[in-house]
Amino acid sequence: MQNNRFLSLLAASAVALGAVSLAMADMEKGEKKEQKAGAVEIGSAAPEFKLPTADGKTVSLADFKGKTVVIEWFSPYCPYSGQSGDDSYWSTGRAKQVIDAVKAADASAVYLCINSTHDGYSGKDTATNMKDSTSAVASSPVPVLMDASGSVGHAYGAKTTPHIFIVDGAGNIAYIGAPVSKDGKDLYAANAVKAIKEGKKPEPARTKNSGCGVKYAKKA
Repeated sequence: MQNNRFLSLLAASAVALGAVSLAMADMEKGEKKEQKAGAVEIGSAAPEFKLPTADGKTVSLADFKGKTVVIEWFSPYCPYSGQSGDDSYWSTGRAKQVIDAVKAADASAVYLCINSTHDGYSGKDTATNMKDSTSAVASSPVPVLMDASGSVGHAYGAKTTPHIFIVDGAGNIAYIGAPVSKDGKDLYAANAVKAIKEGKKPEPARTKNSGCGVKYAKKA
C-alpha cells in the first residue's frame, strides 16, 4: 500500500516537473522571439520610414519604389564610420569607393545614410549632429537621414556603424552586413547591388559587420 502511494507521488511529481519544464521552454522561446522582434531578415519586407535629412528635406523609402536602395547606418562620432582616422569607412575613402562601385553596377541605385545617434550624445544636440553628419560625407555627398528616436534603427535591427542593409526593387531585404571586407578587397555592398541588377541573389547575402555600437536613445 505504502509502495503504491510512493509510486503515485513519484508519478505526480514527474508530471509536475514536466509541466514546469514545458512552461520554461515556452518562456525561453518567447524571450527569443521577443529578442528577434524588429530585426529584419534576408527576404523579409523592408520597414518603411520617413525621415528628415541634414539639409531640411524629408526622405522616405517609398520615394525609391522599384529601385535598389543601399542603407548605411552611420555616425559622425564613430572612428569606424564618419569620424576621421585610419579605420574610418568615410575618411579613408572606402565609402566613396563603394558608392562609386554601386553606381557603376546600377546607375539607378540609391545610397542613403541613417544616423540613429541619440540627441545629447557626447554633448551634441540635433543641429550639431546634422551638421557633423553632412561634413563627414562631404567626400561623396549622399543624403543623411536623422533618426533621433532610433525607431527606424530598431525596426531594421541596426547594431553598428557602419551596418549595411540593401533593399531590392521589390522592397525586400537582399543583403545585411559589412560594406566591405576587412582587407578592403571585397566590396560586399557593391557586389550585392550588381547581383540584384543581374537578377541574381547576392552571395554572400549576409556578412559579419563591425564598428561602434549604435548609440540609441534610452527607452523610457
